[in-house]
Amino acid sequence: MLRTLFTGARDAVARVLIPDAAGTLKRAWSLRLIELAALADIILNVVPVVSDYLPWWLTLALLFGAWFARLLIQNKEAPVANQ
Repeated sequence: MLRTLFTGARDAVARVLIPDAAGTLKRAWSLRLIELAALADIILNVVPVVSDYLPWWLTLALLFGAWFARLLIQNKEAPVANQ
């Protein structure tokens, strides 16, 4: 039941908001890196034992990578909105 609900919601979003949702998600590296930065920050703050293995600057590096991916890489691939 949940699978049907999520599939229907995904299809509705794809039709209404993002015509090429699959292609957009393939190229959404900035979103992936932001999610990884949030996950790293949560892990570093919630599980103190892991802070010995993960450097403190990991979150900053992932956020910088997201900025780099968004501004430099994805702008080269941006399609025209009217096409």
